[in-house]
Amino acid sequence: MADLKLKASARARQLVAPLLAPSETPFKDYLKATDYCSAVMSYTNLQEDREYMAQWRAAFAALMVAGDAERARLLARLRADFKQGRSPLPSLTSNRR
Repeated sequence: MADLKLKASARARQLVAPLLAPSETPFKDYLKATDYCSAVMSYTNLQEDREYMAQWRAAFAALMVAGDAERARLLARLRADFKQGRSPLPSLTSNRR
């Protein structure tokens, strides 16, 4: 899969950034993050933001169910994706190997 850049509003990026923090209670916190992404998707008028939040919702779902070591590796890749403005989906598919 190519290195996909995601277009999203600055506000959408601001909403995702704090959700990429490490967590003491990962299942609970990343479940909240998936719910938050779903809520934003429901209320935004911008198609790019809906797509952006859908992809990050998938990423938070993967973090939610990952084991400790896998979660640490995945979180590092997802943070890099976020900083570069890339889609998280390639990191999720490479994690499945």
